[in-house]
Amino acid sequence: MELTEYIAAYLRGYGFPHAAAGQLPAAPDRNAAVFATGLRARQDIESSRFQILVRSSPGNNDGLNDAMYIADLLDDYQGCLSPDSPYIQRIELTNGVASIGADESGRTTYSLNFVAFVC
Repeated sequence: MELTEYIAAYLRGYGFPHAAAGQLPAAPDRNAAVFATGLRARQDIESSRFQILVRSSPGNNDGLNDAMYIADLLDDYQGCLSPDSPYIQRIELTNGVASIGADESGRTTYSLNFVAFVC
């Protein structure tokens, strides 16, 4: 499995039952998805960069609260995301929560960017 899939599975265990890796499905409205954004952050340390998109329900601010919850959940994380995942030395939030706008249905999407240092 890819690191993004482990992170999506981890999020599913923490209140995001439809969290996905590689795509943000059209439904349900309130959802989260993890995307790989780069392979290495530093020359001498194995690392991966990833982005999480969090979408609100129409006309609601729940996505902002969800994004802040995910930031708290993953920033400074250390350990295994699941019994079969690689050991994570540390996950760092590299950019805070940012709104990237609303879609045609009025669902605002928020973005968070992280780097994970993996053994």
